[in-house]
Amino acid sequence: MIRLAVIRLTQNTSRRQFLSSQNSFSSSAVTFAKKKVDNKKKTPPAVFSNLDDNSIVQNALKEIQRVEALLVEELSRHFSLKVDIRQYEDVMVKLDNGKEKPLSLVARVTLKSPLIVMLNFQDNPSAIKAAKLAIQKSTLNVTPQQEGAVLYVNVPPTSKERREKMATDAKGRILNEYKKAINEIYSTCDKKSSAEFSSRPDEAKKTREALLNMKHAAEQRGSLLIEERRKQLLKQVV
Repeated sequence: MIRLAVIRLTQNTSRRQFLSSQNSFSSSAVTFAKKKVDNKKKTPPAVFSNLDDNSIVQNALKEIQRVEALLVEELSRHFSLKVDIRQYEDVMVKLDNGKEKPLSLVARVTLKSPLIVMLNFQDNPSAIKAAKLAIQKSTLNVTPQQEGAVLYVNVPPTSKERREKMATDAKGRILNEYKKAINEIYSTCDKKSSAEFSSRPDEAKKTREALLNMKHAAEQRGSLLIEERRKQLLKQVV
């Protein structure tokens, strides 16, 4: 979901909510790249001093921050003990024509009751099968039931077992999606750097090191945030 959201952000979003969602979590990746360390467990070593003048590094920083903002939002939804229909609206559905659209564009998503989500496909009945499959494959851990052109999702109460399942999903699928999105940013920017600095191998090497440091720092921040939220969830009383 995070990787698909990145694509949607790139195509049609503003960064309006980004700065407010970062708080202490999204500390600058440039800072991580500049700090000096004594071992691998600490922040990656500095590479070169003019990071602020390197457009490739700065663009990578912006994209990493976007993904970090998406992770914060995703975890807030994932660990919420209340039903949030946005979790369903943002599920990406692969239609018969091969295109992917968020569920909110192929169905009307509403709450029938505090623990029942209703997905109405009256205007787009051909998308029911694909939507049902997408929901089953998502991190929502629910099984939709079909009645005509409507899917009903019974959201289970947040028992101890469900909280443990939510925690496992966060440490597994959500973290993996986040790392894949970060790695795609690194790979794209590294390829661009290799092409742009083809006649300046030293500069290409320095840029690659900076990008790699930023990637590792972002992965570390993401892992720490997920672990913190996971522990908080498991401490809550049924």
